Amino acid sequence: MKAELKKGSINHIIQDTDIYEAGEFLDSIAMVVKGRIRVHGYGLNLVVGSGCFLGIRDLNRGAHGVTYTALTNAVIYVFPSSGAMSDLRGIMKINKDYVALMVVGLHRSLAEQERAYEELQEAAEGSYEMTFRIYHKCRQLAQETGTVFEELAAVEKLHPFDEPQMLSLDKVHYYQACAKVPMDVQKAFYGSSAEICIYHVREQVGLLHQLHDYSKSLTEYLSQMMHYLILDGRNLYLAVSGFAQTLQRAGQDASGVMTDLDEVIDRINSLESVLQKRADVECVIDRGTMEETYYNLLNPSHGTGGPDVPGDTLALVEDCGVDVSELVDSLGTILSFGEIEQERAERFEDLVAQFEALEDKESSTDEARSLRRNLMKDYYPIYEKVFLKDYQSAEEAPTEVELFLRYGFLSERLLREDMIEDLLTLDQGSIYQNGCHVFDMKEWLTAVMDGDRMPSKNEFDMDYEEFLRDKLKNKEITEEQKKSLLKSRKQRLHFEVMNMFRLTHRLVSGQIVSFVPFLYTEGCSNLERNFLSKEKVSAAFNRLRRIDYSVFYREVLYTGEISGIKKEFIQVEVCPDVILMPTVGSRDIMWQELSGRKRDSEGRLILPAFLEGDLDKTVAHLAGSFRWELCRTMQGVYWNNIQYKSLTSEYSDFLQFYRKNRDLSDDRKEKLKLQIQKHRNNSREIFAADYMNWILHESQGGMLLSKPVREIMATYCPFTQELRQNLQEQPVFMNAMARFERERAKKCKEYDMKFRVWEKDQVEVPPEIVHTKEFYER
Repeated sequence: MKAELKKGSINHIIQDTDIYEAGEFLDSIAMVVKGRIRVHGYGLNLVVGSGCFLGIRDLNRGAHGVTYTALTNAVIYVFPSSGAMSDLRGIMKINKDYVALMVVGLHRSLAEQERAYEELQEAAEGSYEMTFRIYHKCRQLAQETGTVFEELAAVEKLHPFDEPQMLSLDKVHYYQACAKVPMDVQKAFYGSSAEICIYHVREQVGLLHQLHDYSKSLTEYLSQMMHYLILDGRNLYLAVSGFAQTLQRAGQDASGVMTDLDEVIDRINSLESVLQKRADVECVIDRGTMEETYYNLLNPSHGTGGPDVPGDTLALVEDCGVDVSELVDSLGTILSFGEIEQERAERFEDLVAQFEALEDKESSTDEARSLRRNLMKDYYPIYEKVFLKDYQSAEEAPTEVELFLRYGFLSERLLREDMIEDLLTLDQGSIYQNGCHVFDMKEWLTAVMDGDRMPSKNEFDMDYEEFLRDKLKNKEITEEQKKSLLKSRKQRLHFEVMNMFRLTHRLVSGQIVSFVPFLYTEGCSNLERNFLSKEKVSAAFNRLRRIDYSVFYREVLYTGEISGIKKEFIQVEVCPDVILMPTVGSRDIMWQELSGRKRDSEGRLILPAFLEGDLDKTVAHLAGSFRWELCRTMQGVYWNNIQYKSLTSEYSDFLQFYRKNRDLSDDRKEKLKLQIQKHRNNSREIFAADYMNWILHESQGGMLLSKPVREIMATYCPFTQELRQNLQEQPVFMNAMARFERERAKKCKEYDMKFRVWEKDQVEVPPEIVHTKEFYER
């Protein structure tokens, strides 16, 4: 929840409310009068109290670098600011004592931040020492006992944290000593001159940023260490516990390894605590799996595999039927399977070898860009042929081909072994989830080939039929050829691969310049963590529907023939298809709001198979874009005509005339201007950003939107009845929802009258109309 601040006055802040958010434009700073405030961001998490100034650390930077959240109910005084350090002169003129409070508050923050830095540093040193010692001890013991200990490539390359040499702790200690000087002396000293005050503030702020930067580096190191210890698919905890099981099965003494495992568990717990407490990083650990593994060690007869499993093989048992070591010359296997012509196959192998040899695979040199263009030129025809061979073959495709078609795997030489291991254990899941149908690329192209889905639109917004009609119009094909091409499965596949797939593949990656259409180590972070399973995607959309229940509804004409019912419009819910691109990415794409000309056809939303970002935020952005485009299509030429009330017409009118809107303060108008500039005057993207705030924050009682936007959202994107009832306790939301409640009551009354007439005439009302009545009663 984000606070709406009134400058130049006292502000009462409710607990858990964000006062300033990281990245927010800095146009004010605030003094804490009462309460406790949490200052947090990646690598930083500390608490400040009364007398401290919020936002001062980012003067001269233009935007807040951290988030300030009320830990308790708080009272703050907000000073308007131009974002410059010179603003302190104006504050000093109001009250000289303020500057002393400001400097003393910085003393405390500096001391606390240094303690946090030292704690993170100790954690890094201890984690490295323990990991290195236990890993190599287990390897040595495995050699001595003739058993197997799983090698971890990531741990093999582990190095100690490189401590920065530039941090001047002498200055930090100087300001800690200053904090002990009596307050009346400090007030007299700092209040005597603006120059003295600004100098001390500027230097302390510089030290705070220096400490924060080093803490970020430590946080990144410790986060990576957590992946090595427990979060990665292949981690030290599983390796050591598996080794202990191996020793038990082989009749060897495992007590020493169990002691090491306890030490690993203690380190995982302490790292989780220090990252959350000092660096604002939350680690999602599968405690259930950890406890089950540990229980099986303490009770060997209950362990997976039973007593008959040989001790020297237990640690090698995998969930999938293919071992990484079996993947040899994967690229050759893929090209051979797809029966790629020799010249193209050799050229493509040579291009991949050149890419593999690049030191900087994201280089923007002309040579690197030319190489990437040539790779993409051959990639999609190869993908098409490999898919077609797999589609036509009655036999099961090799594992390499499956990974290529679904996830973009190309060669074992391009990915680390642990990443390939993650790919081999991914769960494909069922397409037909509760709500949206979720397809990976192989499944989507199969649906297109089978005729279950028509090919998507191309970059010119033309579907396959329109594309052929245009070619016929330009006399590029005959009528007979058009009919033949329309029925041709291969041509439908070719149209889909070379248009929708080729275009969106690059876009969802978010790497427009350095994109290549396959997986490689430097372009991936954590495949297992970022993987979008179909269940995960469906669950995210269902969470959205539990907030915005009407997001996928649209009004269509009832086509059934029922005596006594003439022309009736009904509300139908049509959840869109979600297509997962075989790549790592950070972007989402609303490709089509409808599949054809019918208003009740599915839309098409596109996500990367491996999402580097927050799924709920991504889904909210997709849904906002979808709502906008669906309304535009339904309204036709009147989509931005305010005489025809709709979501798009009212929001477009708001954007066009916001400068004259009396419901907007000057501050709000300036923020909206920046929002419009940020989204390059794209109405859909501006709306989607507001819709995200509506779903993610306003649904929880936060107030981030302006009054006009909140009223538009409440009217056209209403929350579920339970959420509405909770929010209507706040006057701001009650006023925003008033219009929606009036129109809903009007619709309910209209349907009550219709149903009484139909009941009187003994008309059997179809379930579609009954459902529509229930829709308006929600």
